[in-house]
Amino acid sequence: MKYLEWNNIISSYFFNPANAGKDIYLYLTKNDIINIARQHFDIETEDEIWADFINAIKRGVPGSNGNIIAKAKFAHSKHKLVGIKKADGTFATIDGIPVLFPPHISYLTFMVLPLVENVDNANLRPNNYYGRLNSFLQSHQINENIGTTDFSDNQINCLWEDLSKWANIIKNGELGLFNVIPFSNANWIYVGKVFSQCVLPPKLLNRLPELFESIGLVPNTFYDEKFLQEKVKNSRTDLIPKSTLEFLKKDDELSKSIIQTIQRLYKKWSGETHIEIEEGTATRKKRNYTVAPLFLQFKVNTNDEVILFSYRMYSSNDYPEDLKFENYENLYEINGWSKTLPLGFYEALELEDNFNKWIAKFPNRDIRLFVSAGRFKLSNDFWIETDLLSKTEQMYLLCKSDKQELIKEWGKTFGNGNFKQEDFEGLPDNYSLFWFRSPTQGLTDISILTLYTEKRIELVGGLKVNFRTYINDFLPEVEIVNSDGNENVYLQYKDTDEKIYLSKKTSLNNRWLLPEKTAINTDFYIKVEDETFSGNALAYNLVSSNSTAIKVDGLNLQKRDSFGRNIIKDAEQFCLGSNIVNSNKSSQRYFSTYGPLFTSIFLDTQTNIINATFNNHNGNNFCNFLTLKSELSTEDFFKAFEFFYSEEFSEHQANTNYNLTKLKRASLNFYDYIGILDYDYETKNIILNPPQFIFIPADKGRKILLIGARDTALIEKIITAASKHKLQVEITKQFLSNEILLLPDVITIKAFQQANDSYGENNIIAFVNELNIKFTSKYFPQIALQDFSSNINDYENTLEEIDENDYDWARYIFNAETLVFDKSETLSFDRSFCLLKYKLNEYTYYFKLWKDNKCYKVDVNWGKFLALKYFSKDVILFDSVSNKVAIPIETPLPRLLAKAIMLLSGKAPDFIEIEGKKFRVYENVTGIFTHNLFRLKLGQTPINTTL
Repeated sequence: MKYLEWNNIISSYFFNPANAGKDIYLYLTKNDIINIARQHFDIETEDEIWADFINAIKRGVPGSNGNIIAKAKFAHSKHKLVGIKKADGTFATIDGIPVLFPPHISYLTFMVLPLVENVDNANLRPNNYYGRLNSFLQSHQINENIGTTDFSDNQINCLWEDLSKWANIIKNGELGLFNVIPFSNANWIYVGKVFSQCVLPPKLLNRLPELFESIGLVPNTFYDEKFLQEKVKNSRTDLIPKSTLEFLKKDDELSKSIIQTIQRLYKKWSGETHIEIEEGTATRKKRNYTVAPLFLQFKVNTNDEVILFSYRMYSSNDYPEDLKFENYENLYEINGWSKTLPLGFYEALELEDNFNKWIAKFPNRDIRLFVSAGRFKLSNDFWIETDLLSKTEQMYLLCKSDKQELIKEWGKTFGNGNFKQEDFEGLPDNYSLFWFRSPTQGLTDISILTLYTEKRIELVGGLKVNFRTYINDFLPEVEIVNSDGNENVYLQYKDTDEKIYLSKKTSLNNRWLLPEKTAINTDFYIKVEDETFSGNALAYNLVSSNSTAIKVDGLNLQKRDSFGRNIIKDAEQFCLGSNIVNSNKSSQRYFSTYGPLFTSIFLDTQTNIINATFNNHNGNNFCNFLTLKSELSTEDFFKAFEFFYSEEFSEHQANTNYNLTKLKRASLNFYDYIGILDYDYETKNIILNPPQFIFIPADKGRKILLIGARDTALIEKIITAASKHKLQVEITKQFLSNEILLLPDVITIKAFQQANDSYGENNIIAFVNELNIKFTSKYFPQIALQDFSSNINDYENTLEEIDENDYDWARYIFNAETLVFDKSETLSFDRSFCLLKYKLNEYTYYFKLWKDNKCYKVDVNWGKFLALKYFSKDVILFDSVSNKVAIPIETPLPRLLAKAIMLLSGKAPDFIEIEGKKFRVYENVTGIFTHNLFRLKLGQTPINTTL
């Protein structure tokens, strides 16, 4: 391959949308380079691929001369061609290869290789870069001798700096962030940049959470660099290479760059410390502890001068639904915060849930700072612990009595009335409390009381769509970290000179508000008058969900077999989204025995059309956001759900027993089953289905249901177009019991008898054609899904035997009497028949079935009905008069059958209690449909009852 082909391959490995906002290090091994390029070769061996790479480095960009460093500089000279498009819309090329990335990236990666790969001369010191480089060159028949002069003469530092500018400013961090650490020491001014890419190898970077946990760190806690350096270099661990530890023991620029990197990664640490185990080409995670900080909080009754202490835990990880500390359970409140833990004051505290392997830590400290909890969208009644001294907000300081005089001295630096000592009843012995605001200087003797002067701009709140991109329905706020509170903050659109000044938020002196009419799809900058600091050069963007549904194409939807599993091989018949490709005759309109249910022979003669009103509540808003994303992960779904939930029910959540973790998972399942999206819980991928209309049962006339992606603009178009074609739009809210699941409204269209159109179908066809939305009129997807789905016996006969290793994940055993998974904390269980659930975290889990002392991989919903069959237990209720079915909430149907039954109405089933047991009740289900679905597919005999 040509050099630029190699450069595009290597660059796209480092810089791609999946790495948005992540720190990139140009660290690749020889094997890495071979593996990422292998797909571009046909039959070449590993040695041949590697030789091709070396030859490409030797040749360089056409027209380059001199040694490797000179060729790298020549490649860099072409960087202005990156991303440029010609008149025909194609990218600029060199030697016929499009210039997609800075052309010198492969050379920078090559410069790092001598520090990564073994070199021939075993006597070379690890920090002798030029010796290692030249030995590496010689071993690959590159007969050159490179030294400091080559780096300085070719001004090689600009290669690193321009890559940083391209990644961070031009590409706005959307493909990854590349940080250049400047070195002033003459010995490190060039090679320091190379060392900084590899002193922390990727495997170490991945295992840093283990290191953080092993040295006792707690996430979201303030540690200064000196403390962190001492902790790391004195740690007794094999996680850090000896060479890296040697560098850390020196107080030089390289050691500081290492600690800065570790500090950055620590700040991104969520608290999980799971260990990756390599098994051939695959990796599995062995469950380890998740660490979360406890924050002290208090309420003050100023009338009685009484203070009451308590705690909250914070974690960016989803809380286990059964997390329990002592007698406290259902702990999660909102936005990462737990509900209040009413424990008295302790100097240090640890709470542990051994089953879920969660530890909440409250480390001992001499000084603690507090801000209003309203800053974190918690109750304003509380003051909660923070690590950052604010120039603008009112704060409290709690200190041990031996620090009292030092704090009082510091208090003398405040303006009049801005500092006072409080004497509240309820303060712990040997502690003092101070109130203050507007500090003029920090206290150098205490690191947490450092008053930072370096400002930076951050956008906070709002709902992110992608890196630095937000949805315009909920605007983020502009925060100036370390603000003085008197800045003139303005917005400036890219390539314009106009300054749009922002108004300050009344409740917070360091926050400003974006204009309600901020333009969408236009890059903008946030700047401060007469000041330049971090964040000024970063571009942000707002996008709208309107008119995005029609762009959802479903091209990446996963093909599924009759059990709902992913299909790897080609298949003649398969499930795609909510449709069956090549469905059986039994579901086709003119052959199906169910035809009269969907295409009634009775006319509907209604004449007056009522204009429908669409209410954009947060269930619909959430669906709009999912449509805008089109493809997302489980974590993305959960975060967005929680955002909209907090907008709708934040006060409600704090005072209820709803388990938010369970609600998120239930919502995702129902979004799948009502046809909005396809959720793959093995890969954790979510893909929106394209908009589609399908027939649903109607007593007379015709009725069609909208499934798939939708947005507000599309619904409004539907309402307008339906009126034109004399069709009735019906917008039905989900059951009140499902309001907290943030599901969208049900959108159905009714057709009536018209002249020369007995059932109004011609009007429906004209309507969908105008909207350019697919209309499935040749077959009934609900019947096709039911027919295509395999039955319980077929599923049992095709179970796949698997490895029984559980990697120490949390284990639960299905109880066929209660229908729930019970915690299993013993080593032994019944291997003659046992359905097991294993959980790493709230979006990573798998299920196993033990039968006759053999272990099988199993789908959880099929597995539960296998267990019910094994124990001869019928659990489904049916009301033949009202055509309703009640299914226990703990035994949802397998995915294809769940879709089949739910698409009959478009409604998620109602939630009710019957004789103390929780059920989901489905509507619009006829007796014959029920008989086939439950008796033949699941081995369940429905129990006749009144619902």
